[in-house]
Amino acid sequence: MAEHLEDHIKCPTCLDIFKDPVILLCSHSFCRVCLQQWKDKGERSCPLCRTEFSSMDPPLNLALRNMCENLSRASVKSEDICTLHEEKLQLFCLDHQELACLVCRDAEIHIGHTFRPLKEVVKGHHEKLQKGMQKAKERLQDYNDCQENCNEQAEYIKVQRENVERKIKKDFEELRRYLDVEEEARLAAVREEEKEKSQTMKEKIASLGEQKAALSDVIRSTEEQLASGNDSFMKKFKTAMSKIKELPEKPQLLPRGLLDEAKHVGNLKFKVWERMKETLAYSPVILDPNTANPRISLSEDLTSLSWEDVQQERPENPVREKYACVQGVALDPGRHVWDVEVGDNNAWSVGIMWGDPCLPNLMIGWYILFEDGEYEKPDCDIGEWNPPVKVQRIRVAVDMNERSLSFSEPLTNTELWNTKKPSEWPDLSGNTKMYPYFASQDRSPLKIIPIPPGVKIAIS
Repeated sequence: MAEHLEDHIKCPTCLDIFKDPVILLCSHSFCRVCLQQWKDKGERSCPLCRTEFSSMDPPLNLALRNMCENLSRASVKSEDICTLHEEKLQLFCLDHQELACLVCRDAEIHIGHTFRPLKEVVKGHHEKLQKGMQKAKERLQDYNDCQENCNEQAEYIKVQRENVERKIKKDFEELRRYLDVEEEARLAAVREEEKEKSQTMKEKIASLGEQKAALSDVIRSTEEQLASGNDSFMKKFKTAMSKIKELPEKPQLLPRGLLDEAKHVGNLKFKVWERMKETLAYSPVILDPNTANPRISLSEDLTSLSWEDVQQERPENPVREKYACVQGVALDPGRHVWDVEVGDNNAWSVGIMWGDPCLPNLMIGWYILFEDGEYEKPDCDIGEWNPPVKVQRIRVAVDMNERSLSFSEPLTNTELWNTKKPSEWPDLSGNTKMYPYFASQDRSPLKIIPIPPGVKIAIS
């Protein structure tokens, strides 16, 4: 009887039992929310018979609402009664994992079974589901945080593209006679990368949205389950708990989601040195702005850095340094030499780092450090070593084939520190790579000295 009656008290729009039903002049009734959604689409007619009305502000169908509420209460009440013995369900059989009444407990099918009071079991399961739901909410917050950061990166990609275009155009203005074709190729590469990475970020954001929606559905259904009656709660507990246990993995940011500025801007002029070698020089190291701490400011050509008192707007990403430093582009196998002008900077570090670029704060390195008037080199603590000369420049010489590293002061040709012990050399396999390393907490810049064309620096 109740099932037959339910067919007549369902909203024709949402196909669910009426909630806050209203009645139109054509005598058709709808949930107030359903009708409002219909109106929001610009419709001014009955969703069922299409009768048009000058105003769709219908009154509450009080009789229908009371009927729906009474039916709902009767349905909930019937769930508490055993269908076999018409006794109240007060027990839970641990062996069969099902609700039972007092008569069921003494029935042959339950001989030797263990029973617990229903309220006691519900309380324990309720607590388990609450803990699971809390974990789901925390995971949802992880998705919110990750999506927010992806949105920031998506916007910053556009800013990067604008900056890269501006830098490229500035260099090409100096080389216009030679580089018209090359300029268009570079700009196209930037735009293509922006397109690809913006599309990748859009797909990532969309994927996060879909997974968030699925996670939100789990949380919503779990909350409804927690608010349901004991019988309904226990019947659906396994399903709800299985959904809570099968939460998706914590979302991760894309490791290389931002534009590769160094690829587009680094050594741009040097790549045409055969025609411009009389006026151009080559930078042996290019700084990677995607690794720069927000307090580190980089020059347009990515060859000098300085400390800023005000933090710059840079989105978080997996390779961003947490400390006041920046990495250079990863070193290829072979020999590398670069000079760094430290000048009057009173708080700097220059050297190399190695490790997984997606874990910059776990990387290890060898470097020369100067702070508060005291020096530190790789094999001693700060203050325990004084170089034979005041350091104005640092020359870093790395031979990855010979597994050696040396630091020297090139202006006075003074060796500061070196290692040629293969046993101390890092294992550069997998994601582990070696990077030039620079740090500063002083506004005076650290500058990478360019190498004129044709000049070679020997490793001592």
